[in-house]
Amino acid sequence: MIIARYLAREIIYTLLAVTTVLLLAFLTQQMVRYLNFIAIGKIPTSVLLQLVSFEAPYILSLLLPLGLYLGILLTYGRLYADNEMSILQMVGYGNYRIMRLTALIALFVSGIVLFLMVWVNPLVSLKRQQVMASDEATVHLVQTLIPGRFQVSPDGRHVMYVETLSRDRQRAENIFLAEQKNNADQDAWMLVLARLGYQTKAVQSQGQFFVTEDGYRYEGSPGQNDYKIIRFKKYAVRIPENEAHITHEENETLSVAELWNDYLQPKRAAELQWRISLAISTFMLALLAVPMSTVRPRQSRYVSLIPAVLIYVIYVNLLYIARHWVERGLVPVSVGMWWVHGVMLLFIFFVMIASPQKWSFKS
Repeated sequence: MIIARYLAREIIYTLLAVTTVLLLAFLTQQMVRYLNFIAIGKIPTSVLLQLVSFEAPYILSLLLPLGLYLGILLTYGRLYADNEMSILQMVGYGNYRIMRLTALIALFVSGIVLFLMVWVNPLVSLKRQQVMASDEATVHLVQTLIPGRFQVSPDGRHVMYVETLSRDRQRAENIFLAEQKNNADQDAWMLVLARLGYQTKAVQSQGQFFVTEDGYRYEGSPGQNDYKIIRFKKYAVRIPENEAHITHEENETLSVAELWNDYLQPKRAAELQWRISLAISTFMLALLAVPMSTVRPRQSRYVSLIPAVLIYVIYVNLLYIARHWVERGLVPVSVGMWWVHGVMLLFIFFVMIASPQKWSFKS
């Protein structure tokens, strides 16, 4: 019991350390991605933290299999390199008991991954869609402007420049606005120079308008003299809808019961098998890590890390390929993604047979 607690503690500590580092790295990457969306006006800053937090459960469910895999490799590899594993075997703690302990830990972590994939992630995906459809996710043009910089709208037909913004970012000063006219003459432009401006919404049409005050409007084609100059006290320019477009699969929001009811549909079957496959892969990788961690005395415990990571990459990519095949109907639903786990199971037995350690499943 003492040895089991010691090994379990070492594996879990390494699992938590690896998973935490990877989770922070991937969340930072997602934050940079969303900041890029904010910079080009796809989403407002008010929903940034919500969107990043929504990514955490799904990323965690992807990283836990890798974290457990590396945790077992590093822990057992250190024990082999320091001859601790040989001492454990001398006192009767053989390969069977090590594999049994590893399987119990793997079942616990697999349960967490299954819980995240089956119950948590669909709810989070649904909440994400609700946030993106809410008024809070409405992008206000003025809030996306950067003083002193020309900015192009997503449709490419509007160019704006403001010299300064108020502290609450609701009003702009010294405005330049260029809009390409939507008519037969594609070279026709409308330019607005104004002292003040702010954004508002029409009561009836709910359209977004940028209201400028005390300025001039120029209409015409570049290089031609037949242009108009109009001085105005207040002039409203309709701005294009700039909705947040962060696409996610519709199947991600469906519950297991809904996916099972339409299991014969390839996309629904692929989504359900993918959720279950992540939990299965957690258990498979943990079993593989036990014989893969075997190193000879005085060898570095990192000697098997590179081939182990390569095997992980191949395994995960095969799962992605199998999922794609099921979605497109190239593989029957009955075969689905299960063949990848079958190949992995055969490979685990091969690695155990080829391992320097004599594996026996007798206690």
